[in-house]
Amino acid sequence: MQKQRLDSNSGEISGQLNVTNNTTYLVAGRRSAFTPYRPSTILTNLQRGNTQTIAPIEPLFRSVHQLAAQGELFLCHLDEKLANQIDENGLTPILWASSYGQINSIETLLKQGADLKFKGPNGENALMLAASNGHLHMMKILIANGLEINDTDEEGNSALLYAVYGNHKECVKELLLNCADITQENSHLCTAYSIAVHNQYKAIQELLDEHISKLLQS
Repeated sequence: MQKQRLDSNSGEISGQLNVTNNTTYLVAGRRSAFTPYRPSTILTNLQRGNTQTIAPIEPLFRSVHQLAAQGELFLCHLDEKLANQIDENGLTPILWASSYGQINSIETLLKQGADLKFKGPNGENALMLAASNGHLHMMKILIANGLEINDTDEEGNSALLYAVYGNHKECVKELLLNCADITQENSHLCTAYSIAVHNQYKAIQELLDEHISKLLQS
């Protein structure tokens, strides 16, 4: 994974730096914005059919995490231990399924007692990952099952901030309808509104303006 640096004088992206964690940042004083978690290249390639095996005649083994991300996870693959198994990236099947919007996988995992509130190594939860990737229906399921709307990762980013950064208007709308805190700041002093303005997401900015107006009138 790479991290880009924003030149504080010109405002241009000036270079790249390899990093190993799951979260990257563009930082320019107080006007910084985070880049939320992205699934690993290995799983992305597998999902697209790009992964090559050394011995094609052997059946490809897929972990419960891969099956969850591909929407091919069924009760026959699981027991309670596997449903909560943590992979080498510190992620559970719930987090993979949420990131890829695989509703069938989530339903299967919940039936097997998977921990919906588990957080990844950077404090990211299922709702944040679903919001980051614009999976509206997944978000509705997670909210209905009790995930806290205003919970944050280690950098103070809520699901609302993830949704705004990804420019997912319908996800932002859903979170606001469920009382997401529009004033919440992350550790870089970014709010949902400042991220929308900084990235010139006009539709989301208008949505946030409407929400603020309603709050002031109530």
